[in-house]
Amino acid sequence: MEIEKFSYDNRIVKQFANATIFWGIVGMTAGLYAALQLVFPVLNLGQYFEYATFGRVRPVHTNAVIFAFVGNGIFMGVYYSLQRLCKARMFSDTLSK
Repeated sequence: MEIEKFSYDNRIVKQFANATIFWGIVGMTAGLYAALQLVFPVLNLGQYFEYATFGRVRPVHTNAVIFAFVGNGIFMGVYYSLQRLCKARMFSDTLSK
């Protein structure tokens, strides 16, 4: 009986992990800044810089955390588990990226 050996494409999983970490830091920093604006209203720089108001920072935090952080985490999990469940590499490394 011959033992089957499988090789998987873990590069794309690492790239999605790096993107997840990056967008997690960006989204959570925006959330921290939005929370600090509620505690310290002087940080609401609307008079000087309109893009730093709470109304502009909150959607950045929400979209960065939900779509970028969680979305990349889901894709990372799918690319990691799908190859192992099907015991096959992805069809194309180029399409994976």
